[in-house]
Amino acid sequence: MLGALMGWPWRGAVASGLLGSLLTWVALREIALRDALAVLRVMPCHALVMRPDRRPLWQAGSGPSFTGADTTGREEDRLRTAHGHLPPHAREAMVNAGLDAHLRADGTPQRVQDAQGRWFERRQFRLPSGGTVCFSAEITEARQREQSLASSEARLLALLEHAPVGLWKLDAHGRTLFTNARLRRLFQGEVPSRFPRPTLPQPTPTEGVETLMPLPDGTERPVLLGVVPWDPPGGAPQGRLLSVLDLGALRHAQARLAHLSEHDPLTGLANRATFQAALAAMAEDPRGGVVMLVDLDAFAQHNDRHGHAVGDALLREAAHRLRGALCPSDLVCRTRGDEFAVLAFEAGAHAAPALAGRVRAALRTPLRAEGREVPVTASIGLAVAPQHGGDPATLLRAAGLAVIEAKEMGGDTVSLFTHALRERDEQRARLREALAAALEAEELELHLQPQRNLEDGSLAGVEALLRWNSPRLGRWVAPAEILSAAAELGLVGRLDRQVLRRAVQLLAGWPGPPPCLAINISVSTLHDQGFAGEVQDVLHAAGVAPGRLEIEIPEDLAVRDLPAVHQTLTALREVGVTLALDDFGSGHSGLPHVVRLPVQRLKLDRSIVAQLPEDAKALAVLRATMALARGMGIEVVGEGVETEAQAAALREAGCQVIQGWLVARPMPVEAFLASLPPPLLLPAPAQTARAGAGM
Repeated sequence: MLGALMGWPWRGAVASGLLGSLLTWVALREIALRDALAVLRVMPCHALVMRPDRRPLWQAGSGPSFTGADTTGREEDRLRTAHGHLPPHAREAMVNAGLDAHLRADGTPQRVQDAQGRWFERRQFRLPSGGTVCFSAEITEARQREQSLASSEARLLALLEHAPVGLWKLDAHGRTLFTNARLRRLFQGEVPSRFPRPTLPQPTPTEGVETLMPLPDGTERPVLLGVVPWDPPGGAPQGRLLSVLDLGALRHAQARLAHLSEHDPLTGLANRATFQAALAAMAEDPRGGVVMLVDLDAFAQHNDRHGHAVGDALLREAAHRLRGALCPSDLVCRTRGDEFAVLAFEAGAHAAPALAGRVRAALRTPLRAEGREVPVTASIGLAVAPQHGGDPATLLRAAGLAVIEAKEMGGDTVSLFTHALRERDEQRARLREALAAALEAEELELHLQPQRNLEDGSLAGVEALLRWNSPRLGRWVAPAEILSAAAELGLVGRLDRQVLRRAVQLLAGWPGPPPCLAINISVSTLHDQGFAGEVQDVLHAAGVAPGRLEIEIPEDLAVRDLPAVHQTLTALREVGVTLALDDFGSGHSGLPHVVRLPVQRLKLDRSIVAQLPEDAKALAVLRATMALARGMGIEVVGEGVETEAQAAALREAGCQVIQGWLVARPMPVEAFLASLPPPLLLPAPAQTARAGAGM
């Protein structure tokens, strides 16, 4: 083109000026293009120019490219390759989004991720030629910073949302900008758009001020309000960030704790602590009052038989009936388990019987619970202040002794304290102390009573009976007193084991062939599953054959607690000792229960023997017992035999072994052994006129 221009015919300044301008323009364009290309090559982003048919024309830039260095394929192919790491459905969606951005080419940013996990931001612009230019910059680090910031913001928002205190962001005019879940819960889901009071809290830091907050339902809630100033960006007026702690639940919990500290949670009655405080006030009041203890009869049995749900229902119903039977001024308390207490202030001794009568009548209606009818009765003990005690401990002890008296009278009974009860209690205390010392010193001894075979008059067996002549008490202590005191001390098991060792030692030192020696063992000891092993060890150590030892168990307790003692009884039979059922026929169980017990002997109760031979019912029980025993191969012993007529009736019914004063009274071991070896003779009837002393 320059050559053509030089060959043109004109000459002169015009031609020279035009050519100079053209050469200058070309030079400037070349320099600008060169500089632009240099800039594109070093810029940190990647630039890709595409023709109108979507094919690459050229590319430049020092940054990485989302679609790689391929300059041959069409845009959709390049996008499909770049998104090849995605599942088919997601890949096609991203390809379509990229083609849409290419068609629009309006500079809208598009964020994409390649197979290496790098993130890019792409922007496309339309060129005058109809093509497009796409700028692609890697933003992986920026994206990670954004994600980290977003995660931090999310954690912060979650922390604020679930904070244990209500958060309320207000602008300078009291308009709500932000609330969290705790605040929305306080306002029952309807946080007001503005602060509900005419005056905003001062925008000065405040740790907490107790105030009342109006709620949508018209009520007010006690809250602890804290304030932090908040300055929004841009220099706007000062706002506030409020912390709102709901004190309503705290106040309710405090009231609940205060109530529980003074009341029983099951029945709602005043508890033992409240009772003690009120009892102290009554003891100090010269006008006095009545102390009444109410102990539900057989509650433990109802609880075990019907379950704790029925037991709880029984306690709640008893509490309800007590409140209904008493005056509003009377204090009703649940002091423990199945025991209630009533304090009737300013009531005298004359009012005590009527008060107890109302309570007794209110309780006696059976309770209907879970389809069952449960009888409700109580043993009631009364004490009057100040006659029966001038201090709380003495008054409570007096009422407690009266309750014990009522229970010993059979329950469903009212007992008023008397000084004789205190004397008896002191005697029991002395008895317990003496028994504990006697067990340590092994003062208790065994007396022996023989069992006689009616066929030939021979010795059929011997029973060892516990006896105690206490030097501390200065008297012989009855067996029933011994057992009662041992139970109160929790020493029944120790007593049983002492009797076991004494009896086995006696058998081991017996002059001549030892007989079968019977001892009485309590059911509480039979609950111990290791007892059979102890018996075996004691017999083995003494060299005594197990068949020489007979263990008697009381019929009523054995039948009632059969599931608990059956394993021990079975183990004792495996050891080889003889088992006897004592007091059989006393009315606590029927004959069918015998088949459930692994016994070899039945000892007919003395209450049946005492009525022979005149009483027809006693004879019927005797005949039925003998028929059952013959069928099961069980020997029957007639116990408490005192007359020849009783012995004859037993012999006629088929009973061949008797025991009682007709044979011999219980005697010390030395006296018993002195009567051997000649057979014991039946004493004359005149010598056995006393009854009831065969223990």
